[in-house]
Amino acid sequence: MNITIKNFNQNVEVIDKYLLIFVSFIPILLAVSIFLADLFASISGIILIYIFLKKDISYFKSIKKEIFLMITFYLIILISLILSEFFKHSFLASFFYFRYFLVSLSIFYLLKKYDFFMPFFLFVIFGTISLVILDAIIQYFNSSNLFGYTSPGFLSNEKAPLIYLTSFFDQEKKLGSYLVRLLPLILGLIYFHDKIKYNNLSKYILAVSGIIIFFSSERTSLFLYFFVLGAYILISKNKLKIILSGILISTILFVSNPGLRSKYIKSTLMQMEVIESEFYTSNKKRFISEEHENLIYSSLINFKHNYLFGSGVKTFHPQCTKLKKQKIKYNNERNKMVCSTHPHSTYFQLLSDVGIFGFLLIFIFLCHIISTFYKMILNQKKIDKYFASYYFINIGMLINLFPLIPAGSFFNNWVCLMISYLFGFWLFLKQSYLKKSVYKNI
Repeated sequence: MNITIKNFNQNVEVIDKYLLIFVSFIPILLAVSIFLADLFASISGIILIYIFLKKDISYFKSIKKEIFLMITFYLIILISLILSEFFKHSFLASFFYFRYFLVSLSIFYLLKKYDFFMPFFLFVIFGTISLVILDAIIQYFNSSNLFGYTSPGFLSNEKAPLIYLTSFFDQEKKLGSYLVRLLPLILGLIYFHDKIKYNNLSKYILAVSGIIIFFSSERTSLFLYFFVLGAYILISKNKLKIILSGILISTILFVSNPGLRSKYIKSTLMQMEVIESEFYTSNKKRFISEEHENLIYSSLINFKHNYLFGSGVKTFHPQCTKLKKQKIKYNNERNKMVCSTHPHSTYFQLLSDVGIFGFLLIFIFLCHIISTFYKMILNQKKIDKYFASYYFINIGMLINLFPLIPAGSFFNNWVCLMISYLFGFWLFLKQSYLKKSVYKNI
């Protein structure tokens, strides 16, 4: 059913209209103002609590297990807060963490109750991504975006200035991360409409997003983009054509941009100490950079001192600083304790902040996502809108929980809102997928 002004006014309850408005603005606000995005998320949560108290909650019966896991994770965070030596430091991030779950439940509730909201959300996400991409293109050709933010730059290893795109994020390198995190969601929503004409739209979004991500100079985002592209190819009919097009575009981009080529390839190999440089001279081959290894090592030291519930959400730095002052000597010739705001690794941050219990809950969910993805690849009985949409939303969750690569803080409000927004669609698309009898045993 397509959404119209008439059925919106006649069939949607007033309180649900307000909830839809606040939830719909979150994606674009994540690009322009994290304060407003968090504010709108909080208001959405308050509205949903009101709905819980005043309205029928039968819409949530089908996801009782998922709600139980949300509550369990929140309780682990609260226990970690109570036991933390840094209670004041961790209080706000811990106590109000439940608002992110309310964002997920708000999206699930709206989609479950009103089937004509799905095309509306497609319009919102497509419009948001298109606006960000357009702004990035303007910044590329005009050196400044719609807000007047200029393209930042720095010296590359070739001693040449390297200009990269940031769009609405100004000096923050988040453009690539923003696009790659939302890319699987827009692909899932496009395919949910099950129309052939949308196939070309998905290719357009995939190609243009990849080019913008390349010019963002974010290596992790580019790696994740290639993962999404690979997953897209796996269920595509024109595999060879897409692969050849991808190789051609990638070759042109890398050959024509020596500064970015150096950043993506040469700098990475230097940090992994595969090749020598004036900055990295230990000659120890590394999977990631020495800095990231040191942060992971520090998080493990923190974990050893608080292995059950961690030191508390967002307490990596004060806990690390405290242990470092104690001048405890650990037998490790390869790494040393380094303190930062977070370990730049999702699962090692979970170990440090919320201990083994918090880590296991998220890790088990990750294993479920990987298992589902693997089973869907092996059981492509019928690639219809239910299969494709759930397939891509699983990729989206995997992107946000990807292990073994550098990552932003798991408890950062920008990251939390991004994950919780996708999780709401995951809850709904999972239900839609499992309703089809042909998929029940997958």
